[in-house]
Amino acid sequence: MFKGLGNLGNIASMMGSLQHLPDKMRELNEQMKRETVSGSSSDGLVSVVMNGVGQVQSVQISPDRPDSESELESLVMEATNAAGAAAKQMYADAISQMVNDMDLHVPGLDSILAHLTGG
Repeated sequence: MFKGLGNLGNIASMMGSLQHLPDKMRELNEQMKRETVSGSSSDGLVSVVMNGVGQVQSVQISPDRPDSESELESLVMEATNAAGAAAKQMYADAISQMVNDMDLHVPGLDSILAHLTGG
């Protein structure tokens, strides 16, 4: 349809793909709600499972947990932060894959995703 028009054809193709972006993002969000990641404290005493949109699904605390309440709180935070970082990375990877699949070339997307993941 736009053959021979150079970049105009690319722009038209991108505009067509962008029309599908809201539906694709909705699908991606639903998929991320079903996908899970986990994070653990460095000593493995606390484990947190989180879905791809950052909702905590479960927290497991080993029976060998520390006696100190403040140490336990630190371990829970550590595991939750680890799971959150994994969830952000999974989400960023999924967005990157979706954009590639849609053949969208979004300038600056890599830096946006790096900002999302704290990279």
